Amino acid sequence: MRLQYYVDEDGESVIGLWVPKRHAYIDVTGQDEQIWAALQPDGKKLRKEIETWISKGAPDGVAVDMEGLAVSSALHVQPGTIACLGKCYAAHAKEFCGDELGEPSLFLKATSAISSDISYVLNPTGATKLDYEVELAVIVGDTLHRATPEQARRAIIGYTLMCDYSERDYQLSHGGQWTKGKSYDTFAPFGPVLVSKDEIPNPDALLLQLKVNGELRQHASTAELVMPVADLVAYVSQYLTLNPGDVVSTGTPGGVGMGMEPPCYLKPGDVVEFGCERIGWVKQTVEAE
Repeated sequence: MRLQYYVDEDGESVIGLWVPKRHAYIDVTGQDEQIWAALQPDGKKLRKEIETWISKGAPDGVAVDMEGLAVSSALHVQPGTIACLGKCYAAHAKEFCGDELGEPSLFLKATSAISSDISYVLNPTGATKLDYEVELAVIVGDTLHRATPEQARRAIIGYTLMCDYSERDYQLSHGGQWTKGKSYDTFAPFGPVLVSKDEIPNPDALLLQLKVNGELRQHASTAELVMPVADLVAYVSQYLTLNPGDVVSTGTPGGVGMGMEPPCYLKPGDVVEFGCERIGWVKQTVEAE
């Protein structure tokens, strides 16, 4: 299943379910609980019923009316935790701090950074080092505590993308607290869609890309991660308990702005596009706060 989330002018959510035969998202707003149950590890029967309805073209479904809607975060529910991994790709570990690929770093990103409208990202007032990081984000549907990779694999319910925006001066020059540089409003856009794991049987071979003003900056496969995706989720659970709806963002490839010579940070008016063929593309404009 592929789910697209929108927000209307009053801040109300609208949910669209992709129906290939109709080549449209069908409005399933109000069926949140049923959809969430179908995505769960034990929701196979319900998921099959929904998939059968989709395969028939959702004959009684009504297409989403796009008037007045903006694409919202691809997260089905507000996560309790956004767990982020760093230095998971060799090229980024080297450009960030000169390290060889080793054990990942782990930090948390505030849920207040999640975007309700992912068409833009804010450049904080006075900030001069806004950077980008395209990442594969994993949504879990079960509690994981010191899990094995197989337990983590079973608990995964779907995937989306996150651009882990970072203000490098906040991150590195104000006490060395990564959360400061990672958690400003709009710094956690998830999208464009939530894709259930049955549609991505091999998350370890996804090509991630990011462009700035049309220039390709990041281009790498998740096959280059320090360990398989399920292993990374299990790794996080060794240090904190993950609960249903929580997100693990798996780190970024090389090519970030701070790694360029000279560094090339984002500025108001820049256009950032990040995506993956199996999940889709998000296009954002950098706006001055």
